[in-house]
Amino acid sequence: MNTAVQMVDYAGSRISLKGEMISLTGMWKASGSDPQKAPAKWRALPGSQAFVEHVADIVGKSDIISAGRGRNGVTWAHWQIAMAYAKYLSPEFHMWCNTVVRERMEGRAASVDFPSELIEMIKRTDGIVRMLANKVTKIERAVGDGSHQEPAAFTITVEPRKGNAA
Repeated sequence: MNTAVQMVDYAGSRISLKGEMISLTGMWKASGSDPQKAPAKWRALPGSQAFVEHVADIVGKSDIISAGRGRNGVTWAHWQIAMAYAKYLSPEFHMWCNTVVRERMEGRAASVDFPSELIEMIKRTDGIVRMLANKVTKIERAVGDGSHQEPAAFTITVEPRKGNAA
């Protein structure tokens, strides 16, 4: 299992991912930190408990959700549980999470990993690079087919006139 922590960005908030686990605490904070929708409150719901048990049975793991203690504790959950929690938080957030998880599963970098300003800078830079590459190609072709003429090299020789001796 990959234990390197990755981060994704949602509306300026960072959500941690570690292997198949996603930070429910990070999701809760990113979606607005409504105290009534905190991970512990969601986990206490009968439907949530039944879903967690079902996922544990199907996945064959008992450690698919873990909660840190205290004010700075983090609740981690298997990605399938995290998707159920995202649905509980809001439809918009749930849709965003579905997109990010699918991109991760397909091995694509999530476009949401980067701020939109950075994406725009990359697109502009890519456009400039393509334009310059096109110009260089045109210059190379012109030089290669002879349509670009180098200025002729010439020499001026000055010789004194005969018969004008001083």
